[in-house]
Amino acid sequence: MPPSDAECVRSCLDGHPEAFRHLVARYQTPLTRHVRFHLGEMGEAMEAAQETFVRAYFALGNLRKPESFFSWLLGIADRVCQETRRAAMRHKSVSCDQLELAEATKPDPGARPAVTEAVTRLPDAYREVVVLRFYGGHSCADISRDLGVPLGTVTKRLSRAYVLLREQLARRGGAGSEVTP
Repeated sequence: MPPSDAECVRSCLDGHPEAFRHLVARYQTPLTRHVRFHLGEMGEAMEAAQETFVRAYFALGNLRKPESFFSWLLGIADRVCQETRRAAMRHKSVSCDQLELAEATKPDPGARPAVTEAVTRLPDAYREVVVLRFYGGHSCADISRDLGVPLGTVTKRLSRAYVLLREQLARRGGAGSEVTP
């Protein structure tokens, strides 16, 4: 009969780290499935699951109820998933230089510098969805998936970005009609 979670945890804490292998073997598959549900991509899920086990191993001394190991492990996994999504968003953040490069390579001769300048002045969250949608050609659903935010959040940010762009362009001289939803 395999040892219980509590027995494995106590054994690890008593100086037998090899007992942690039983916990990894027992929970590798369900943890990976849980993480994949949150992250979507299998490669990321496997990395996040591994990171979760490493953090759990080094934090075993903080576990108050060894019999609740799996739910504690899932809590760690959820934090790892959040950190992974935040890191992905930071890497996908759109800089003004990237926008200028996208504008320069975009095959739209009607694009005007005033619009590009107005887009660069948008707050990061709004600029990001505008650039991905109109310069990158991504669908709202793709943006939602890539940024890890609900579809409604993407459409709301786009809508708010249109309002801000119209206001900026109107202040520059009535060019607000260039931006249409």
